[in-house]
Amino acid sequence: MKDNIVTAVDDALLLLMLLGEKDNLGLSELSRLSGMNKSKVYRLLCTLENRHFVQKNDNPVTYHLGHQLLSLGNCARQQIDYIQVADIEAERLRQRFDENIQLRIRDNDDVLQVLHKPSGQSLQVRSEAGNRRALGSGASGRVLLAYSPLDVQSHFTEKNPSLIQTLADIHTRGFAITRGELTAGIGAIAAPIFTQNGDCIAALSISLPLSRFSDDKEKEMTEQLLQSALRISRQLGYIPNN
Repeated sequence: MKDNIVTAVDDALLLLMLLGEKDNLGLSELSRLSGMNKSKVYRLLCTLENRHFVQKNDNPVTYHLGHQLLSLGNCARQQIDYIQVADIEAERLRQRFDENIQLRIRDNDDVLQVLHKPSGQSLQVRSEAGNRRALGSGASGRVLLAYSPLDVQSHFTEKNPSLIQTLADIHTRGFAITRGELTAGIGAIAAPIFTQNGDCIAALSISLPLSRFSDDKEKEMTEQLLQSALRISRQLGYIPNN
């Protein structure tokens, strides 16, 4: 596959990813982060700017993502069935509990958030679609790791053998719960979403301040989250064994 890669396109996409992680980067910083010389970076930025994939700021000259990506993002959301299906269930959970609802997927060794329904409460978890974290981190990260291929799991369990039992427990229970583990004062519950083939395609989660994370609420939210995740999975063609 790598033999068919167009280097210029790959380099341009790298610049977009860098700007997605941090906006308002200058030419020198983009050159340093990408490993490309300034002349090449400048030409790529001019090309992307011409197609409105990036926009340039003046005084000082920096760059950020352009509006064309918003249009593509909306198109992608409409074309990716599981996000459309999950959106309905995520909104249902948000209305019931008024807590943050997220949908995350595995992207190589990262976890990428693709859907976010924010809480309306003044004290809430800050989270945005598009953010990334390491696979295995947080409730969603652990769910996605637990249902990843064995070679992916072994890459993490070899470095941290204690994960073996954690991942086994997630398989047994069918969900993951964390309390203050990834971020102090924040708890989360995550459940897997399966495709017709039984592959875990995403993790649906609820996150909230620990001050509202009582035992009773944990039980209710877990039950409702599992029901929502199962309904999404069923609409994707998944048939549970029991």
